[in-house]
Amino acid sequence: MKNKLLKFTNQYLEGVMALIFPHFCVVCGHELNQKREHFCFLCEEDLHFTYFEKYPDYTVADQVFWGRLKIENVYALLYYEEKTSTRKILHHIKYNEGKELAHFMGIMMAKKLKSNPKYADIEVLIPVPIHSKKKFSRGYNQSLLIAQGVSEELGIPILDVLYRKTHDKSQTRKSKDERYKNVKGKFALKKGALIGIKHVMIIDDVLTTGSTLEFASRAIYEGCGDVKVSLGTVAVAH
Repeated sequence: MKNKLLKFTNQYLEGVMALIFPHFCVVCGHELNQKREHFCFLCEEDLHFTYFEKYPDYTVADQVFWGRLKIENVYALLYYEEKTSTRKILHHIKYNEGKELAHFMGIMMAKKLKSNPKYADIEVLIPVPIHSKKKFSRGYNQSLLIAQGVSEELGIPILDVLYRKTHDKSQTRKSKDERYKNVKGKFALKKGALIGIKHVMIIDDVLTTGSTLEFASRAIYEGCGDVKVSLGTVAVAH
């Protein structure tokens, strides 16, 4: 009887909170019921999943880095195109105080990664850093929040050991060459940060030209040459 009363009380309080603080689907804007987070059922079913976790060999994301540098594996959860749900998700994460959504997408990524043994020996997660000025204006680093979601689901620790040497302008409207020049040599690894570590995964929100992730990876290789680097993002440009 006591357990039933407690359950009823919790359901009642949840209902009251939903009335006072309703939640809406990030994609379609419809109000969510109490049991859903961020996406309604239809929009979650219609997300543009890559299903890279099912690929035994390389993917289009791996091909981005061919001829540039050695990357062990590249994973992206969703395909990104203009005027799609993925664009809304990324925009919400970056510009609409989407801290909870970033964490949620990290968990979603991790659940997919579990099914592929290529990622089983990853020892640490390394979020791509943002400059302190941008972190101050935004209030958070979305890559770190995504990494926290992955870490929570997989039990892999986070090492926030990369840093930006200088403040960079936004990459959003830059060409491929401009993006490359904008981040070239801008990352560095804290000394002695990866001693004894054999396989890391760098976490970021989106893979477009690959410039940011390339130079983040180069910083790790320069600071600790004897390590495998994999990459994980919420989305990849398609």
